[in-house]
Amino acid sequence: MISNDNKLKSLTVIIPLHLPLEYPCDYIDQTAKILSQNNSIIFFDYHCPYSWKSLLKFNNLKTLIDSFISISKSKKTIYFRAPSILPFSKSKIITDLNKKIGFFVLSFILWVLKKKTIIWQFSTLIRNKIFENQFFIYDCIDYKNSEDEDKKYFDDEAKLFKISDLVSFNSKRLYENKLKNNPILIKKSIITVCGCNNSLFQSKINKIPKEYVNITQKKVVFMGVFDQRIDIELLKSIIINNRSIKFIFIGPIRKNATKIFSVIVKENNVLYLGEKEKNELPQYFKSSNLGIIPYDVRDKLVEYSNPMKAYEYLASGLPVVSTKILALESYPKDIIYSTDNKEEFSKAIKRLIDNWDEEKRIKAKKIAEKNSWKNKIDLINKFINKK
Repeated sequence: MISNDNKLKSLTVIIPLHLPLEYPCDYIDQTAKILSQNNSIIFFDYHCPYSWKSLLKFNNLKTLIDSFISISKSKKTIYFRAPSILPFSKSKIITDLNKKIGFFVLSFILWVLKKKTIIWQFSTLIRNKIFENQFFIYDCIDYKNSEDEDKKYFDDEAKLFKISDLVSFNSKRLYENKLKNNPILIKKSIITVCGCNNSLFQSKINKIPKEYVNITQKKVVFMGVFDQRIDIELLKSIIINNRSIKFIFIGPIRKNATKIFSVIVKENNVLYLGEKEKNELPQYFKSSNLGIIPYDVRDKLVEYSNPMKAYEYLASGLPVVSTKILALESYPKDIIYSTDNKEEFSKAIKRLIDNWDEEKRIKAKKIAEKNSWKNKIDLINKFINKK
């Protein structure tokens, strides 16, 4: 356990990577960035271990070690890529064993060095403590989609709930769902704010994007993955019924949805920009008039979500119109308006754009600021302090 005088300070935080760093939803990067201000961070990459063949390529010990461990200039962040100790790593059983061995090796090294550690993970793949003094935090960001809905996944998550010292939930709805089958959570859980990179989205932008130069209409932006979460019929409706508005779409189109969205993005009042780097998004948001979240609330991933993009829109000074996602319904209706009705959605877009002013823009940015990554970490730290 963590002693009272340490909490989230002067610790070694191990963050297992189930996704690449700089993934579009950059919650891993942003969490690490805040935690690294007072702690050392180790990214444990079990998702892409070294194979035996790749190990043979290194001709000396130094280059071998450098390939496993990458240390940042500040020496606050270490990237540890575990080797595949056992051969035949294409086998799922062997892969899982290699992950466990890699985690044991890393934990043992830190134990020998007498480092106080926290395991801060966003997935369910590490479900056992190597040493009793390891403090486990499970940062439960999203409800898993239908592809993950099998008995093994929920069994694995239940095991993680039991060993975790703290479980952080991204929305009240998600917490309530997990609490039904895991009553142990009531003593060890916290519902946090979403997390938003305010410094990025509130930064000053002096130039409008080149793609916007010849657009004279009001601009409504949607940034996200074009997949099963989007309410297709709603999206078609607002495009058809708002021909005087230019809809800006940013993000990848999933292969299984290409046929559907390829028709939509060809509409005259739609501009599809494809994928953009995270640091490019503020110029598009700030040069737009409103952000939309046209998600299908029948999708469980949507039902239990707290969309990061909502706060990124707000931090950029934009009003938001969304479908009825519970996490967004507590905000003022003139800042974030939510409805599942197609006609009302279109009316809300026009109404919020026409009535937007500096006072509302300030309110929007304040909501985003409350959802900063620092505030999220502070809430978790306060919860730990009370234990």
